[in-house]
Amino acid sequence: MHNKYIIIFLVNLILAVEVIADDSTKWMFNTLNDSYKVTKGDTLKFNHHNGDVRIKTADTDHIQVTAIAQLHADDPRKPSIKFNSKKSDSNNKHELSIHFDYLDLAEQEAWSKRRIDVGILIPKDLNLIINTSDGIIDAKNIDTSSSFKSIKGKINYKGTGDLLAYSERGKVTAQFSKTKKSHQVDLSTLTGDIQLILLEGANAHITTETRGPITTDFSVEINREKKSPFKKGMTKIGKGYSKITLKSHSGGIRIQGLTISEKE
Repeated sequence: MHNKYIIIFLVNLILAVEVIADDSTKWMFNTLNDSYKVTKGDTLKFNHHNGDVRIKTADTDHIQVTAIAQLHADDPRKPSIKFNSKKSDSNNKHELSIHFDYLDLAEQEAWSKRRIDVGILIPKDLNLIINTSDGIIDAKNIDTSSSFKSIKGKINYKGTGDLLAYSERGKVTAQFSKTKKSHQVDLSTLTGDIQLILLEGANAHITTETRGPITTDFSVEINREKKSPFKKGMTKIGKGYSKITLKSHSGGIRIQGLTISEKE
């Protein structure tokens, strides 16, 4: 079963890679694979510079990493994976690093277009801290606490856990399945749009704030303070167990309700 997920990751990563160079024959791909054992309740931190990060859960006690590096054939820097663990009283914190080796050389323009796209298969009970500079963060079937931050990239999330997601210029999309537990959700952007998708039966208290448009499939109360360009909205769905905050400086906010099956 795990091999099936890894194959899917490889296909998605390959499709996500964009060859930017004019002469594609001068570009090469280097695939890296590794696996690390973790324990229940641990936290994974991953700071990534340039490339997409795709995360999915599985019935496993290991973190399985597949990375596809795109680099120019003349680039002397090579990609590598490093994994460090720090033990604490509450849980273990693991730090993943996937990058090109540093060399004290003059940078050529073609070399600077290098990137690494990463697929990570994780246990269902692993907490996440993922930060990117320029790349998509795509996380599916996440049930634990997650923190995702990106400067330029989009953030896509499907799950039921606590979530903090911020993208400066990318769109943030989060879909939450029906769950009996309450969770804390904070989605924010500077200029990117925010889309919140709730499946039938959701219970949430939602507050919104933006200078951009606010659209929703649910009843919403909109307030606008004098001399302020921001609109503030409040929506209560069901019993309002979960507390959700949606905030953007100038992006649009969309709250969407779906009646599809949770398996879709």
